[in-house]
Amino acid sequence: MTRKLLWSAALAIGTVATLLAPQVSNPPAVKPPVIDVYSVNGELWSTPSDGSVVFWKDSALVKPILRQTGSRITHAAIVLDGFVIEAVPPRVHKVRFADYVKDMKETRTPGFKWFVTQPKVPYTRTQIAAMTKYAQSQIGRPYRLRGWRKGREVRGIFCSELVADILEQSGRIKSAGVHESPGSLYEKLEPLYQ
Repeated sequence: MTRKLLWSAALAIGTVATLLAPQVSNPPAVKPPVIDVYSVNGELWSTPSDGSVVFWKDSALVKPILRQTGSRITHAAIVLDGFVIEAVPPRVHKVRFADYVKDMKETRTPGFKWFVTQPKVPYTRTQIAAMTKYAQSQIGRPYRLRGWRKGREVRGIFCSELVADILEQSGRIKSAGVHESPGSLYEKLEPLYQ
């Protein structure tokens, strides 16, 4: 079944269930999260939860990164408030997740894969606020891979360093700073993300 057909079936089942459910006079105490659903080239997508991490695998940089880290994971970005925040040349920027998905679909090269991991336990509002505040302070910061290659802090920042530093604001992980490769970040998050 296609995603579109599955989505239509799910909507129909939900509508029937709503009509058949007994009417409750008191609304539920907790509202379900609003999920932004949209279609890209016929596929349905929804914006991942805050703190979700986007990873690239086998991108054009796979050979040099594999040589240095032993990992085929080549890039990391983070999702906050419906935006993907990432460090790429020339500087840290943010883009709506829907636009990011469209761009990934249009620029896909043979062998390239990308995927999103989401936290097993959602972040609290306080954690999200701390991560968002730090992420906003990094927008416009120059991209520099030099810190990773030299193993010391430099003026700029690279992808996995940025994501780890943002996630560190939640108190759930400790960033390895300039030593945090996309592969090491993926391994660090594996027990905490799905």
